[in-house]
Amino acid sequence: MTLLSMLSRHRRPISSHPIGRLFLGLMLSGVLGFQAWAAPAATLRVGVYDNAPKLFVDNDGRPAGILIDLLDRMADAEGWELRFVPCTWTDCLARLERGDIDLLPDVAYTEERARLVGFHQVPALLSWSQLYRGKDVKIASILDLQGKRVAVLDGSVQAQFLASLLKAYGLTPHFIATTSFEQAFRLVAAGQADLAAASNFYGDRQAPRFGLRDTPIVFQPSRLYYANRPGLPDAVPAAIDRHLRTWQADPESVYFAILKRWQLQAAQKGDARTAWLLGAAAAIVLAASVAALRFRRQAAQRARELRRAEDKLAVILDSMDSLVYIKDADFRYTYANGAMCRMLGRPPAGILGRDDYELFGPELAPVLRAHDRQAVADAHPQQFEESIALRGDHRTYLSTKMTLVLEDGAARSLCGISSDITSRKQLEESTRIAATVFQSSEGMLVLGPDRAVIDANAAFCAMSGYTPAELAAATALPFQLAQDGGALDDAFWEGVGTQHKWQGNAYGRRRDGSLYPALLSVSTVLDERATIVNHVCTVSDLTELKQVQERNLRLAYYDELTGLPNRRLLFERIQSCLGIARNEPQLGALLFLDLDNFKDLNDTRGHVAGDHLLLQVAQRIVACVRASDTVARLGGDEFVVMLDAIGVDEDEARLHAEVLAEKVLAAVSAPYEIDGMPHHASCSIGVTLCAHHDEDLDSLMRRGDLAMYRAKEDGRNTVRFFEPWMQHAITARTRLIAELRRALDAGQFVLYYQPQVEDGHLMGAEALLRWRHPERGLVGPGEFIGVAEHAELILPIGAWVMRAACEQLARWAACPRSAHLTMAVNISIRQLMEDNFVRDTLDAIAATGARPTHLKLEVTESMVIERVEETISKMEQLQRHGVRFSLDDFGTGYSSLAYLKRLPLEQLKIDRSFVRDILVDPNDASIARSVVALARALGLSIIAEGVETAAQRDMLREIGCHRFQGYFFGKPMPAEEFDAALAAETIP
Repeated sequence: MTLLSMLSRHRRPISSHPIGRLFLGLMLSGVLGFQAWAAPAATLRVGVYDNAPKLFVDNDGRPAGILIDLLDRMADAEGWELRFVPCTWTDCLARLERGDIDLLPDVAYTEERARLVGFHQVPALLSWSQLYRGKDVKIASILDLQGKRVAVLDGSVQAQFLASLLKAYGLTPHFIATTSFEQAFRLVAAGQADLAAASNFYGDRQAPRFGLRDTPIVFQPSRLYYANRPGLPDAVPAAIDRHLRTWQADPESVYFAILKRWQLQAAQKGDARTAWLLGAAAAIVLAASVAALRFRRQAAQRARELRRAEDKLAVILDSMDSLVYIKDADFRYTYANGAMCRMLGRPPAGILGRDDYELFGPELAPVLRAHDRQAVADAHPQQFEESIALRGDHRTYLSTKMTLVLEDGAARSLCGISSDITSRKQLEESTRIAATVFQSSEGMLVLGPDRAVIDANAAFCAMSGYTPAELAAATALPFQLAQDGGALDDAFWEGVGTQHKWQGNAYGRRRDGSLYPALLSVSTVLDERATIVNHVCTVSDLTELKQVQERNLRLAYYDELTGLPNRRLLFERIQSCLGIARNEPQLGALLFLDLDNFKDLNDTRGHVAGDHLLLQVAQRIVACVRASDTVARLGGDEFVVMLDAIGVDEDEARLHAEVLAEKVLAAVSAPYEIDGMPHHASCSIGVTLCAHHDEDLDSLMRRGDLAMYRAKEDGRNTVRFFEPWMQHAITARTRLIAELRRALDAGQFVLYYQPQVEDGHLMGAEALLRWRHPERGLVGPGEFIGVAEHAELILPIGAWVMRAACEQLARWAACPRSAHLTMAVNISIRQLMEDNFVRDTLDAIAATGARPTHLKLEVTESMVIERVEETISKMEQLQRHGVRFSLDDFGTGYSSLAYLKRLPLEQLKIDRSFVRDILVDPNDASIARSVVALARALGLSIIAEGVETAAQRDMLREIGCHRFQGYFFGKPMPAEEFDAALAAETIP
């Protein structure tokens, strides 16, 4: 029976029973329960550590004990699923604080723990702690614990309470931290500890096992709870309280049945042994208290005498301006005088017990700690200079530090005396700085009150070419305020005398008469009567600075290679031109010039040759324009010419701009000589007019760019003016790119399949991409593939097509009626040139389960010509896995037989342009016959696309082509419609 049941079933009030009164007094030193803040959950993680018989893991590895049995009954009633987590005491507690477990049984309540974890209200058990000794250790009272080795559970309330109790008696045992009661008992049994502290539940049960004996030292009655993690819903602790409150009120409940099973019921009913233990504990505590009281009375008188002496010493130390302090062996302050408190802005209570890290922070504390350690290591007093910054005030102290040694010779404390030497250091520093400054690289002159030179440093002499003697004999200072004159006259010195300082730009005059820009500062030195005794002139030669400024200005606004205005200066001039108010309207123009094929020169002859060409082009353009016009280099091979005021109306301005553009075009196209070799170049020019009103820089630059790119597209070496439709076209292109990106994300693409027939039998299909546009309906690839290639969207679109085609091929393979069908898929040159093309294709085949032998990739002649060796290698890799290749649009490109015979092809496709007029154009018929003959010679199959009539089919059969694709056999159709046509056998 637990202490709680013993007290709850006692017939007399607890306050009327002597043992009850003693127990009540001991209980008041504990802490009250705190309602937890967790909630029920379908599964509760329960920590289990070794503290038999309350909780432990038995020999079969199952959780057991009083608190486990009680929790099992609660879980059955509440529908909880318990998942037990074995751990040590400290690990369990840490897991609970982190939220890794939900409940931890057998936890004593403390206010500190209640801030970290939750507690319910009704105690699950009442317990107390007791010391258990080794068989050879003699313990008669608490005073016998002095110097003993006591093993305690690390981080437990029991360890904290015992340490506090023994400290009150002035006892200093050696505590050994353990992770479990079992470890503590083993240490005592092994002689590595003298005593072990444990709960009465564990100690009474396990002490005989380890050969330990109990002692009369009983302490810390505790209430034990199921502690819960932070954040657990309130329903869990509420349910625990409800069951405990109900069970403990009924002597016949499961609560007391479990206690009886664990042979603790007698203890809970308050048997004679419990009463004797509590009585003995009370007697021991009383005896110890009497002994302590006698000891304290004897020490009180000595303490009063010592305190009077300390008070006198404190008055003396507090009256000192120096900081006086004492630190213990851990370098924590045990004494600080008044000056120390004032310096830190803290009362003594805010200093004592703290160390330098808490008082001075992590930047200064390591320095102070290093000085302290050095002083402790040396037998003699040590002196250090220490700089301290607090609340924005920087002070320097001269600190003398020494160790305070006890009678046994061991150093126990550190005493320090720190005197403020800030003023002295400042004076020393000022003197040193003054001497250093006078001999610095800045020129300095010291004048008397009559403004005659008394002294000049070496820097000024080197700067001006004068000797100190020449300066002293001069009647005027070698300075003037302007380049063309302006000496330091009486008005200037009157201003200095009034303001006591002057600083500004001036010109120094060297001994040879030359001038140099200088920054001149003049300040006055006053005596105690505020009378001027000296003037000090500081002179900085600005010659190099001015040169650097000019160079930086040129780098900021001009192109380093050509010397032309750069983008920044061009933009500023355009903005200035746009902002000018004119009496009559005047139009301007911007010419955007880009060299054609400039990259070829860089790639073939190097960037030095390219720079030479750019320099010559810049010179030719400048020679074509007026002095008032601006020629700028934007970067690379791009130039811009800004023409201002070239016409009062658009026609006049356009004519002027066109004439100049043609002139520039001709000048740039003239032959060049670069590094002794001839070179020919051309350029494309885009022109946009500027009306100076309602215009902005970005719009002008964008329009000029569009016009220049239109000139590129129209064949280069030409001039194009900006037209509004160019802007509309680029806007539409931009909108289309955005819609394509959304189409990829929204899954708007779909594959249509056009039948491929051989001798009346459906043999396969070609996958053709369509776009289900939400507004425009079904869109064919001709309207967006080119834009997709330009916008780098062809790769994700191509990957989607490959994946979707392979998925459909796998679905056909699963049906016997369509298992023989092949799938032709067009691939783009960007896909083929990708390093991962082979891997990505095989990944799509593997992921979908498609048969590679039924997949046919269609390539064009232009694709295989570029990087032919790499293309052949990729095709051969895929061919080894069964993938086949067909050459699309054969006869419309280069048709190189040398390349054709090396390609691992399986099929040639006759282009629809030859099939369309095969019946009426003998040339087309001849080409078709040649393609068929070539395919036979190379051992390739042949297919004709674009077959729309029976006559075309029959003609192709006559020349030897028996595989067809076109509207005569079926238009491109969705997969469902294709499958339906296959099932109905409606495809010719």
